[in-house]
Amino acid sequence: MMAGSGAMGCRYGAALFEAGHEVVLLDGWAEHVAAINSGGLRVTDESGTRVVPVPALPFPAPADPADLVIVFTKATATAAVAAAAAGAVGPATLLLTLQNGLGNVEALSAHAPADRLLAGVTMLGTELAGPGRITALGSGETLFGPVIPAGAAAANLVGAVLAGAGLVTHVTDDPFRAIWAKVAFNCVMNTSCAIASIPVSALGRYDEFDALAASVLAEIEAVARAEGVTVDTAAALRLMKAQFDPAASGSHLASMLQDLMNGRPTEIAHLNGAIAARAACRGIDAPVNTFIARIVGLLEATWSRRVNSLH
Repeated sequence: MMAGSGAMGCRYGAALFEAGHEVVLLDGWAEHVAAINSGGLRVTDESGTRVVPVPALPFPAPADPADLVIVFTKATATAAVAAAAAGAVGPATLLLTLQNGLGNVEALSAHAPADRLLAGVTMLGTELAGPGRITALGSGETLFGPVIPAGAAAANLVGAVLAGAGLVTHVTDDPFRAIWAKVAFNCVMNTSCAIASIPVSALGRYDEFDALAASVLAEIEAVARAEGVTVDTAAALRLMKAQFDPAASGSHLASMLQDLMNGRPTEIAHLNGAIAARAACRGIDAPVNTFIARIVGLLEATWSRRVNSLH
């Protein structure tokens, strides 16, 4: 079993390792891999900090097929990471993506047939605190399923493994509905927190939040409907507002904000940018998502010159 060793990959990898599974973390950050191998993976959560002695390897993966490969990289790097992990993918290997954004399933389909592809989302908040260190924030569930019905048995097996590792997990026969729901969540929450440079909980103080969310969600719902997917925007809004509670992930810095702060490319092209692009292809108006994508692109290009305070 292998998992990408960014923040989320480390969290899942640690849970599976502690449950007794043979796990290897894969990553392209040499310092991170070295820190894990020399001192263990340091996981900090509400109970304190513990060291998990899970092994890590740098890309490219050795030719040693795993039973399961879980992909957690940024959507912008899915194709490259899948190619770098190809040595871990054999004729029976299952591929599971729990990534944000649209387009990840399509990128992974070049490495495994549809009946071995599993896809979904996670609502866990996790931050990479430094080489070999993660902070696991709050609680949340994993929701995934088979890309095609022929993968149902595999999905149920993986679901039982994750649940057995203490990860709250639900298997669905419609993973794309879950993926689009998470896209809707991130197109509002991730981008709003990134643009405003605030933690999740601070967004709850904005009285016009419901109106802001509704304008983004209406466009997403229209594009999803055109692609044959139903998005429960009311449920998405409830989930967003639940995150304002610090006991959930209210103190969490959205991943897009973390990317901007660290000078990394964001996933905007796979979130609001993907909605805008797909809307344009289908003749649907999506001015709000288009504007948000452009604003985040502006922040990405100019963050190093941002004025943090006025004097």
